Amino acid sequence: MTEDLPETIKHPDTFRRAAPAGFDGVFDWSWTSGCFGQTKITPMDIDGIVERRGQFLVFETKDIGVQIPQGQLFTLESMHRLGVFTIMIIHGKHRPEICHCWYPASTVKVTLHGTDEARAFVERWYRWADG
Repeated sequence: MTEDLPETIKHPDTFRRAAPAGFDGVFDWSWTSGCFGQTKITPMDIDGIVERRGQFLVFETKDIGVQIPQGQLFTLESMHRLGVFTIMIIHGKHRPEICHCWYPASTVKVTLHGTDEARAFVERWYRWADG
C-alpha cells in the first residue's frame, strides 16, 4: 500500500501496517468537512460487523494500550443502547489478547482473555442470534 493517504487517516503508519479486511482502497472523507455544523464530527470506521436475524455483532480493534476516541465510544454506546448491537472491543491488532464485550439491552459487560475465549464468545453470540 504505497498510495498517499488522505488527512482523514489519523494514524497512517498503523493503517499501512494493518490494512482492514477486504481492503480495496482508501476513501477520502474530507469532503464532509463542515457538513456537521460547528462540531469536530468526522466519519469513523467500524472494524467489523456481522448481522444475523436482526442482531448485530460489532468488532472494534485497538492495539494494546490504545484508548477508543471519545466520539467513537459515544457512538458504540449509543448503538449498544438500541438493544440489537453486541459490542466487542478487541485489544491486540493481530490476535485478541483482551476483549471487552457488552451484551445487548443489558448492563452486563465481560472481559475475555485470548483467542479461545474470544472465539467462544462469538460462537455463543451466533447460536443466540440464530435461535
